[in-house]
Amino acid sequence: MNTVIDTEISISTAASTYTADKMIEIDDNLLQKIEKIQTILGSEKKIAVAYSGGVDSTFLLFIAGKTLGAENVLAVTGNSFTIPGREIEFCKKKTFELGVKHIIVKTKEYLDESYLKNDYLRCYFCKIALFKTIRPYIPEGYKLSVGTNAEDEANFKDRPGMKAEKEFNVISPLKEAGFFKNDIRNASKFFRLDTWDKPQMACLASRIPFGSIVTEEKIKMVERAEDVLMQNGFNEVRIRHYGKLAKIEVPSAQINNLMQYESLSDIISKIKEIGFKTVAVDIEGINHSGLNL
Repeated sequence: MNTVIDTEISISTAASTYTADKMIEIDDNLLQKIEKIQTILGSEKKIAVAYSGGVDSTFLLFIAGKTLGAENVLAVTGNSFTIPGREIEFCKKKTFELGVKHIIVKTKEYLDESYLKNDYLRCYFCKIALFKTIRPYIPEGYKLSVGTNAEDEANFKDRPGMKAEKEFNVISPLKEAGFFKNDIRNASKFFRLDTWDKPQMACLASRIPFGSIVTEEKIKMVERAEDVLMQNGFNEVRIRHYGKLAKIEVPSAQINNLMQYESLSDIISKIKEIGFKTVAVDIEGINHSGLNL
């Protein structure tokens, strides 16, 4: 059920059971990491998870519920204007399935000029806005956690968002337990979580080049254009916003499928109807680093 508290917050809860898939092999190293994260989580009486619906935070939410009991776990989702509506709906569905209480709070990073100017610290200001917004809704006794993993730190030790996590004393159980991305996917598959193979998702602001102001109009253009691709079966896609140019990125294995797709001309026409004048396809494939290099 969903209960609307006010115009910015909603709560849902239900019950569900997930069991391990005994047919899937899991190595001792991963088992040790699972035991370690349960020890870490077990040291807290109650956990709040900053929940985005992605592979990492879904596994963290699941394992927290398995360790502490769903009644001691709270999922908190920041409803940002840079998060596609379909992802918010997914968060509602998944928390309902996992049986944990879910709070959705509208964030207002769009009021912060430091965020909107879109430099390399954009993610820092976004996380600051998220933590400031959700903290008042986290009951006393709950420790706020995020789905940051060990690979995030290994690839980018000075990641701006991680700086915000430290400033707000937010814990990263997956990182502390040594989980890398493949570990999380394998563990999710072992526990039959359907997010185990969910494509990586970054906020829509990552589609806009550094130095180009983030606006709601640009974000909506990107979201609508990506929806066009997804409605045609391309589930992992990025639309890069270069003013009047939209650049399509799909995984390299799907580039030929896209170029030979019988409805490609229709896709391009629909993207142009959104407001882009030119549509290009990146033949190098999807870039998970986005435009933030």
